[in-house]
Amino acid sequence: MSFSLLYHVYPTDCDVFGHVNHATMITILEHARWALIEQVRPLAGRHPRELARDGIWSVVRHVDIAYAWQSLPGDDLVIRSGLVHIGRTSYRIRQTVRHAATGRLHAEATITFVCLDVEGQPVPVPEAWRTLFPRWDDERDAPAAAAADGGSAEEGASGASGAA
Repeated sequence: MSFSLLYHVYPTDCDVFGHVNHATMITILEHARWALIEQVRPLAGRHPRELARDGIWSVVRHVDIAYAWQSLPGDDLVIRSGLVHIGRTSYRIRQTVRHAATGRLHAEATITFVCLDVEGQPVPVPEAWRTLFPRWDDERDAPAAAAADGGSAEEGASGASGAA
């Protein structure tokens, strides 16, 4: 089951045009991923910094994000996060941002991480990490939720992708 975080948008989260811009949305998504890690920490029995002490780091390899609706000051957003795939050296986390009251989709993203050793070389995802993150639950993004936002994020939404 995926993990959810409620995020309140403050005026300081917004740009000169009065809405959350793409860079701030990426930061909000990262806050939600940290909250996810802090949530699962008791399951693993270790703090995220301790996991890195094993000599394996998890770094962002690719970010794919689509924006469907603007987020404004006063909006309460629900950010859902969950694991969608684990490969040999990488894994992907999916995240959606929806308005808490209306369910309208504001953004959706997939972030690909790669595991690296201390020399920066890809290494296999540790076995303990394979059960660490909650799995993405597609049922919570059923067609009823898509109808609430007037369609999918692909329809008329501006998108951007980048790598870090």
